[in-house]
Order: sequence, then structure tokens, then C-alpha cells
Amino acid sequence: MFSAAAVSRLSPFAKLALWAIAVVVIAGAVQLLAVTLGLNFSVFEKQTGSVVAILIAFACLLVMMAVESRPMADYGLVADAKWRQRAMHGVGIGAGFYLAYCVFVCWIGVFELHPESSTPVRWLKSAAAIWSAAPVAITQQIIFSGYLLTTLRDRHSQPMAILVPAILFALATGSATENGLGSVVGGRLFVGTLLIQTLLGMLRLRTGSIVLPAGLLAGAIMIRKVSSTSRLIDADWHNADLWWTAPHGDPRQAAAMWCFLAIAIVGVGISLWRNGECRLEANSDVDASFKRYMPFSNLFGLATLDRWVVLLWQAKFRIGLLYIPRLIVSLIGSAAFTLLALPERLIAPLLLRHEVPPPIFIVGMPRSGTTHLHNLLALDPQFRSPRNYEVFNPHGFLTGWLTTALLTPILTWRRPMDSVQMTIFSAQEEEFALAAMGSPSPYWGFCLPKEIDRHDRYWRPEGFTIAERNRWQRHYRLLLRKLTLRSPLHPRRRRPLLKNPANTGRVSMLKALFPEAKFVHIVRHPDAVWQSNQRLAEHGLAVFQLQDPAPQDNYATRSLANYRQLVDAYNTDVDRLLPEDAVELRFEDLEADPKATIMAIYQQLKITPSPEFEPRLQTYLDGISGYRKNRFPTLSDQQRQQIRNVMGPYLAAWGYDSLHVGKEADTRVEAA
Repeated sequence: MFSAAAVSRLSPFAKLALWAIAVVVIAGAVQLLAVTLGLNFSVFEKQTGSVVAILIAFACLLVMMAVESRPMADYGLVADAKWRQRAMHGVGIGAGFYLAYCVFVCWIGVFELHPESSTPVRWLKSAAAIWSAAPVAITQQIIFSGYLLTTLRDRHSQPMAILVPAILFALATGSATENGLGSVVGGRLFVGTLLIQTLLGMLRLRTGSIVLPAGLLAGAIMIRKVSSTSRLIDADWHNADLWWTAPHGDPRQAAAMWCFLAIAIVGVGISLWRNGECRLEANSDVDASFKRYMPFSNLFGLATLDRWVVLLWQAKFRIGLLYIPRLIVSLIGSAAFTLLALPERLIAPLLLRHEVPPPIFIVGMPRSGTTHLHNLLALDPQFRSPRNYEVFNPHGFLTGWLTTALLTPILTWRRPMDSVQMTIFSAQEEEFALAAMGSPSPYWGFCLPKEIDRHDRYWRPEGFTIAERNRWQRHYRLLLRKLTLRSPLHPRRRRPLLKNPANTGRVSMLKALFPEAKFVHIVRHPDAVWQSNQRLAEHGLAVFQLQDPAPQDNYATRSLANYRQLVDAYNTDVDRLLPEDAVELRFEDLEADPKATIMAIYQQLKITPSPEFEPRLQTYLDGISGYRKNRFPTLSDQQRQQIRNVMGPYLAAWGYDSLHVGKEADTRVEAA
């Protein structure tokens, strides 16, 4: 039977075969659908068809990476302290070498300058080509220098791990020519791209990441695209030196270029032989910095286009220059997703009308331990928790396999604020889904921190207008109906188990929407919560930002006041509930004795655990026993007094009046 463990145990060539079969089957289904609809489309077509085929292949590969659930550092997708230098050096060397080669070819008369052919439209196309170079290079290197190379390296030698992906890369490039590999052009491209990918694969092993190889490839693609798109240079087709410097106007097909690449391969090969491979480990501080510049890291990238337009209009389109690539990628993904998810978005509200079982809501201030508690309770099969691929693709997760797969590069990293591993199948808080569906949410303040005052009011019920509350309720019902659809594996509707810090102050709203709902409130020492939220603001929210936050008014400066308001609102609402409808626990107790604390929750809420729950719980606890804690410096007296001025009454109420956070407070696997 298919399982993640079974896939992981397959040999590298069996994995490649499984990947190829999946690509062929899905491509065949797409082609059959096109024929059925009478569309003039072929996946074997050079232009549009090849793009679709590449997307299918990439999506299938991402799914395999997610199923194996290995750290992305294993595939070379890792950022160390020198990632910026490596990326810039790579782009500079790649662009510089290709440009120098073109200048040399111009100098000997093979290329000729034609500035009169460079129209403004062509230069605009060239600019677009420059923007596309990095995503194309990164995608290629994830496949060929990342997954394929690592999979082969696990069980085979370095030469095989380098050459097999290089051959596949060359076959794909040569086959995409008009007459395929049987033509002179296809054959020459095969040789040139084989040498290119061999060099990039060796650099991947030598540096330990795909950053330098992707930079080299991106730089070369930029110059090649600009020269061909702008028509600034063209080949002299009658020059006798054409055949060895730029056959058919393409340096990749040239014997001279092959010589330069061969020399570089020998040099890198000697370095690899003498110094060995480099294996890097992810660093949460560096990783957060890396994602600050990554255009693919915005988890709201699959929100619908109509939602983006409203938010950008409200923000008066004030986007920081640093974040323009992220905005472009987000809008492109949003536009494509809006079309792909449209059928499900229109039909699901009409078809899904069933009653949702009474949910259980895990609430608490961000960084109080909600994620850890959620992960533990979600092991009970009687509950249904939303997964990452559902939360970040709320309109299309029932039918949108492609958009789900494209989330994999984002959701297989460790979280920047606490280094907890995420995959597309990890449990996640539904606030992201509600925000992406169009409900008001404070989480949009993560993307647009200069608009924090507009979005921060939605932490509390009084911040919602009547129309906004109605929209929030409609989206909540629809999301939970989609999550609780019956399946062959679970013919009975499972009870939703939802973790959402934003719901801490909304108990009255939730009780009005789901009268039989139950609540689990987790608290933690306010000193640790404050420190962890400062880290969240510095490291975690950078992956969302489209603006730089204001220095004096941002998530970090507001966190303490929001903390008190959320807890006050929760206590006011929970006083109206029956004892069996709400339970409160401390994170420290959960950490010290998780089994006893979890069983006390079941007893208080009058819920019977499933028979499978206890062994699953033990297995999970054994698996996280080696988790490395974050370390924080000692709070200053001024900081500690500031926290006590705000949270003083709750220190005594929660039993923390005599408990102090140590010199190196930690954040285990608690929630964001």
C-alpha cells in the first residue's frame, strides 16, 4: 500500500520511475481533457505545451518531496550565513561570463550589434525575462541539483549522482527543440546543457546548497534572454567562425563554450576531490533573513485576486521596493489560483449544506503553546484538524492538486521563529484560511504592517461590523463543511479540532455560531510569551511582509497590550460557559507531564479518547524528545516590570507569582 515510509524506502531509480509514471499519467489526463473539450492544445507542443509539462513534472516532484518529509537542507535548499554572497557571486559570475563570451564573439565578428532593432516593447520584454530568470533557475536547480542529485547520492557514488540528473536535464533541453535530439541543434544543445548541469551539480555538492548554482544559472539566463529578446545582437550567418563560437546564434551549442565549461568542471572536480562535500544545516536566524528576500515565502500567495485588490487599494499600494518581487509572485500565483479554484469556489457553497459536528477550539495568546497542544490532540483520529495545504488553499483544496503541490517549497522549511519543521500535511490554524477567503483578520497586518491599525481590531469581536461578522460566519461554516466531508477512510464526520490564537478574544462569537463548541485555553509564563512574540515579530513575520513595519507601532510594540486585552476578553466570555465547555491549562504542566495533562483535558470536557490515541501520543512524544530549544537572553528589570504592570493580575491567577523564567528561557514546540 502507498505510504510515505514505502516511498522513502524505494531505490533512487524506482523513485525516478514513480515520478515519471505520475507525470505521464497526469499529462495524459490533461491531454485527454483538452481533446474532450475540443481545445487545440498538445502537451508535446514546443511553447505552451512544454510549459504545462514542466509544471506537471515540478508539481509531482514537489509532492514526492513532501511525502518523504525530509528536511529541505538534505536537498540543498538551505541558507547559511553566506547565502547572500553566494547568490550575488553566482549571478555576477554567470552574467559576467556569458556577457564576456558574447563580447568576445562580437569582437571576432560573429555577433553584430543592431541597436536600431531594440524597440521599447522589446526592452520591456527583456525586463520581464530578467525577472523570470531567477524563478526558472531555482526551479531547475530544485529538480536537478536538489532532489534528483540527493536521491541518487543517498545510495550511489558522486559521479552517478551528478551525471544522471545532468543527462536528464540535457535530454529534456535537447528534446524541446523543433526536431528533437535527432537534429543537429538538439544534439549540440544536449552536449552543452549536459556540461552546464554537470558543473552546477558539482558546485551543489561542493557548497552544500543550490544557492550558488541557481545564481550562476540565473545570471547566464538573464544575459541570454536580454540579448535574444531585445534583438540587440544577431549572428553573422556567413562568418567562418560561427560553427565553433555560436552555432545558430546560441553559445550553448558552441565547441568553444564547451571547452570553457570543461575547464571549469575539472577545476571544481579537483576541489571536490580534495575538500569533499559540504553539508550545511539550517539556521533559524539566517533562514528568516533568507526568507525576507524570498519572493515565494508569502503564505497568502493563494488568496484570491479580488481580496488582494481590496487590500492593496486600502493600503494605497504602498509597497516597499525590496518586496516588489514578492508582490509580483503573489499576484501571479493569486491570478492563476483564482481561475483554477473558481469551479470549487462557486459550487462548494451550493452543495455543502450539512451540519458541522461541534468543534473544539484551542485558544491562547500567540506563542503560548497552542501549536504543541494542537499537534498532541490532533493525534486522536476522532478529530479533524485543518492541514497546511487546506489552510493556505481554502477555496481549492478539494480539487486543486496543482496549487496544493506548489505550496511545498514554502511549507517544507522550518518555521523561522522556533525552527519547528513544517510540511504541507502539518496541522495549521484556520485563521489563515479565513483571511484568504476574504474574512477580516489581524493576520493581514503581517503582510501590510503599516496598515496594522486597520487589521489589528479584528482580534476582538467589537472590531467587526455587522457585515464583516456575517461574512466571517459564512466563511467559517463553509471551511468546516469542506473539512468534515465524509471519506472512505472516515465514513463518520469527525469533530473539528481547531487551533487559532486569534479566537482567544472571540469566544462569544464562536459560541453564537457553534452553540455546542468547547474551548481549551493554554497559558504560559508572560515573560516567556513576551520574549517569544518579540522573536516572532523579528523572524517569523518577515516572510509575509510587503512593507517595513513602523518602528514605534508594530506587532512587537502592540503585543503586550493585545495580550492583556485577549485574556480579559476570554475570561469575560468563559464565565458564561458551563464547566464542561471550557478548560484551562499551563504550558509548563503540559511540558512536564503531557499524558496526564492531556487526559485531564478529556476528563474536564467529558470526551472519551479513541483507543488509537495513547500509542500515537507516545510515539509522537518520543519523536520530539530531541527538539532543540530556542534560547533567549535574560530580561532586563525594566522589561520584567513592564510585563508585570500589564499582566500582574494573571501572574497570580495562573500560579506564576513565585515562578520566574530562567536565564535562558526556551520556547519548545508551542504555537505561533
